[in-house]
Amino acid sequence: MFFVLSKLLFFIIQPINWLAAMLLISIFSKKPLRKKKALIAAAILLFFFTNRLVFNQFAKAWELDTITADQIQQPYDIGILLGGYSNYNIRPNHDRFNVNARGNRFLNTYELYRTGKIRKILLTGGSGDLQQDVPSEGEEMKKFLLRLGVPAEDIIVEGKSRNTWENAIFTKSILEEQYPNANYLLITSAWHMRRSIGCFKKAGVRFTPFSVDFISEVDRFSPENAIIPDRAGFYFWEMLIKEWVGTVAYKMKGYN
Repeated sequence: MFFVLSKLLFFIIQPINWLAAMLLISIFSKKPLRKKKALIAAAILLFFFTNRLVFNQFAKAWELDTITADQIQQPYDIGILLGGYSNYNIRPNHDRFNVNARGNRFLNTYELYRTGKIRKILLTGGSGDLQQDVPSEGEEMKKFLLRLGVPAEDIIVEGKSRNTWENAIFTKSILEEQYPNANYLLITSAWHMRRSIGCFKKAGVRFTPFSVDFISEVDRFSPENAIIPDRAGFYFWEMLIKEWVGTVAYKMKGYN
């Protein structure tokens, strides 16, 4: 039930839907004052959520800085890669592995493996789709890594989890049973790291966090960042707001 509700809640918290609601009120309301207020609110929402410079301040405050690859002196036994980087809707996909905008999660993990910073990769993530009609991300990524020449013994798959909490508890079970004395590097997006840390600590996993896939940038005080609307703004804000709401919901559920 929690999984289903989380998917439905995502529609409610999308800023673009707030903008659409204000525009609809301004069009269909019969009261002139309400029309005016709704139109002003729509204009404010549009400016706020498409201003890259404003977004950057919120993203930098939320994203978690961790150690960087050059600070890893001794390799970690296992790099735990959280899912959410695949796109199964892109075609063709029978002969390749397609990633989404979160592809840096995989790319940086693969770089850590190839440069000897981690010895094995644990892929945690099944299908986060509401209808569960897409393949297990962990299983599909394993096939891709094998095609890239990564030995099967260096790939560990947890392919059943649907969210971050399940990532943690299902991964904990594998580590406890098969690799109890190993040291672990937890790898996920910087904006997702706070919730991930809470879940994995709650599950009883001892690890070092490693943030990747930052959505904040160096501040650029130029017209395209400070004045001109960024068409990707709503997309980035959706991710950030979803993460804030998810963190609060997880705390209420006792997941972190």
